[in-house]
Amino acid sequence: MTRRLLAWLEARFNLTEMFSLLTSFGLFPAELDTRRPVNEAVGEALRAPLPSYARWPRVLGILSFILFAFVGLTGALLAFYYQPTASEAFGSVTTIVRDVNFGWFVHQTHRWGAQLLLWILLVRLWRFYFQGLYKPPREAIWIVAVLAFLVATHADLTGRLLVWDARGYWTTVRAVELLFILPGLGPLFAALIGGTDIDSLVLTRFYVLHAAVLPAVLLFLFYLHFSSVRRVGLSTVAGEARSGRGAYKVYLYNLLILTVVIFGGLITLVTFLPEPFGVLADPFSTLPGARAPWYLLAAHGLVESIPAIVPRWLRGLGIEAILAVSIFLPFIDRSPGRAARDRRRAIAAGAAVMLLWIVFTWIGYRLEAVR
Repeated sequence: MTRRLLAWLEARFNLTEMFSLLTSFGLFPAELDTRRPVNEAVGEALRAPLPSYARWPRVLGILSFILFAFVGLTGALLAFYYQPTASEAFGSVTTIVRDVNFGWFVHQTHRWGAQLLLWILLVRLWRFYFQGLYKPPREAIWIVAVLAFLVATHADLTGRLLVWDARGYWTTVRAVELLFILPGLGPLFAALIGGTDIDSLVLTRFYVLHAAVLPAVLLFLFYLHFSSVRRVGLSTVAGEARSGRGAYKVYLYNLLILTVVIFGGLITLVTFLPEPFGVLADPFSTLPGARAPWYLLAAHGLVESIPAIVPRWLRGLGIEAILAVSIFLPFIDRSPGRAARDRRRAIAAGAAVMLLWIVFTWIGYRLEAVR
């Protein structure tokens, strides 16, 4: 019966192509021949050694997608009750965390999941850099990874305002002050959100960006990442030579274990480090010590450390130059090979950049403390 149903569907749909699309997010780590029936294509793929995303350190990619799924699910649940207007936003979030069954848990899980996603995406970037995994033919994987981190930071930034509490409001103000000094990108961002003042219109547009546009872009970038990995191959892990259907079953078990571990980690963070619920935002009363999000503190510290004689737009141009170098690094770095001995200068430069990032992050953090 099952075979007859499958044959009937095969005659009317390209099941292999559909399966390949659905599994292009880490569920099946090998390419499929979409011209062949699904059973034949999967069987052929399983006869070859099957790589696994669930091996350290390349597990970071599948971890980030699982976290993205958690954040998307909790965000959808929150959207049932959230009202994206300046007059109702804070009250609707209060209702979620106080009156809705497990609403506080969903809200806290969404918040912590977003933060863990950002950190994993950042650590994955550093891993790609120090292991030389942006070298040909992996240039596209690097570019997609950088863009994914940037899109995730924008998703986090737009989400901070939605609560419409004092901390989220003034954190957003500090962040957009930095974004607005970027030549070209700043005016474009202002036009996109409806102006430079944080008001009800900006809140509504942030909600659309946070709930629909940015998640769709991030999902597409995940698809590009896994699609590219399936084409050029995963990074090598010594001793990996599993093949056959048993290997795929082990891989699915590993995914299940990773999902359980992530969920357990989120529960632990929510229980022991809950985000305190703030007070209603007052646009006319600046919150003392309000800072830009952690991922913007280094840029904030760098911009403010440059002498005032340098125009702010020129400082913003410097930030854009750093972003451009980061994105197009595979075409700039001409060091031979991926081995550490062949990339001593590149590794030293990366270590120096990481140190500077930490220093300027601290400077950016301290700037608000001394205001």
